Amino acid sequence: MGRRRAILLLAAAAAHLVVVCLGALHVHIGDEGWARRAVKVYGLLSGADSGYSFFAPGVGTTLSASFQVNGADGEIAADALETGVSREADIRVRNIIGMFSLEQDERVRRSLVASWAGKVLARHPGADGVVVQLDTFELPSMAEYREGKTTGWTLNYRAKFVHHAKLLRAQQSNGRAP
Repeated sequence: MGRRRAILLLAAAAAHLVVVCLGALHVHIGDEGWARRAVKVYGLLSGADSGYSFFAPGVGTTLSASFQVNGADGEIAADALETGVSREADIRVRNIIGMFSLEQDERVRRSLVASWAGKVLARHPGADGVVVQLDTFELPSMAEYREGKTTGWTLNYRAKFVHHAKLLRAQQSNGRAP
């Protein structure tokens, strides 16, 4: 390897280390100037700006979605949006699920959950419906943990969804018009 190439690689590694240190120290370098914007974009794309706050008080709660599929034969099955095909795809799915807690508009939240329910029902075409449950994993701070507070799941949201056509048939068989 040439001396020039070695110097360039060493400079790139040093620059990466600087961005990692800035992220770990939570240093905001601003948005003005092309160099600052380049460092900010590089940090976002590489994860070097993440702050590495795994055990800090700022670690948020975890939102989990579970799906109880109710079969026409009365059988109940569990399903999930994560497929296990790739770690990256499952991370993306969990990020989409996490959008629920960031959204304030109840109509949008309901639409998100209905979309997920539709995906699960598409996997189970013979199902009567699906119950979607969102639970939050509560993580106490270190001070709360020392005082005896434990971790645990808390119900955040629960809704039942049925196929539209099956709902119409059920309403018509009960003598009610939709």
